[in-house]
Amino acid sequence: MDERYYASGMPTDEREDHLVRAIALKGHVKCVAINTTASVEKARLIHNTTNSATAALGRFITGSLLIAESLKNDSDTQTTIIRCDGPLKGMTCVCDSHGNARAYPMESQIETTYHRPGKINVGEAVGKGSLTVIRDVGLKEPYSGSVELISGEIAEDFTYYLASSEQTPSIVALGVLINEGKVVHAGGMMIQMMPGFTEEDLAYVEKRANGGFPDITFLMEEGFSPAKILDLFMGDPDIEYLNGYPVGFNCPCSKERMLGGLATLGRSELYLMIKEGKDIETVCHFCGSKYAFTASDMKAILDEKLG
Repeated sequence: MDERYYASGMPTDEREDHLVRAIALKGHVKCVAINTTASVEKARLIHNTTNSATAALGRFITGSLLIAESLKNDSDTQTTIIRCDGPLKGMTCVCDSHGNARAYPMESQIETTYHRPGKINVGEAVGKGSLTVIRDVGLKEPYSGSVELISGEIAEDFTYYLASSEQTPSIVALGVLINEGKVVHAGGMMIQMMPGFTEEDLAYVEKRANGGFPDITFLMEEGFSPAKILDLFMGDPDIEYLNGYPVGFNCPCSKERMLGGLATLGRSELYLMIKEGKDIETVCHFCGSKYAFTASDMKAILDEKLG
């Protein structure tokens, strides 16, 4: 690895999924880039998504991880939700402060259409709807912000959310490259103006963004790591890499957690399950793991409810 592009916490193999942070333009711009290739491929395998659903879900997971980089505490979580009228119907992604994400689409088997050969029409799969971000950072109530989708292409929608709900001028770029049904590259970049930025700083960043900057997945194909992508975009010889960390598609579900979910059912529903005497099976929406519970498991929950 070229030491010029290394930040503390990054994996030694820059091809592994990870996020890296940097600052540029005398600290007036925060730069974040991410490789999510393995994570998005894992999501594709779990949910058996068609190409269009893979591209949409992959961009959504990547964008969610990018904006989750602001989570600070071990227990902080972020839930991003898209609800839409396109064939995808919606997606949900939950991230934590350690780079873990889990996500699922409402519909995984949808038709794939293209803007042009090789360029999937994600906007058509998503359609119109809303993007909601819920952050639980240990306050009395979680923070929640919601905006209408402006394109359904995901990156523009995250950009609009950051500007509208968080009043942070930002640029978000996302990409998922699929070859023969498999994810070969996935990643993204987020550029944000920091307090004290000047109009010249903003004009410079906008010029870089609108000047024909290559697609993220094209750069990844050419061997660019997240840190190198940030260097290329900013063109600032004094860019400073702050830190990085691995990211991945990881679901913390377990039989105990699922049992806790069943405990939220009403007593009458639990009585009915016990009376039928049949084992029930629950499935995690995020990772597809299945958990079986017996009538005696249900009785134990009921006994606990009754004290």
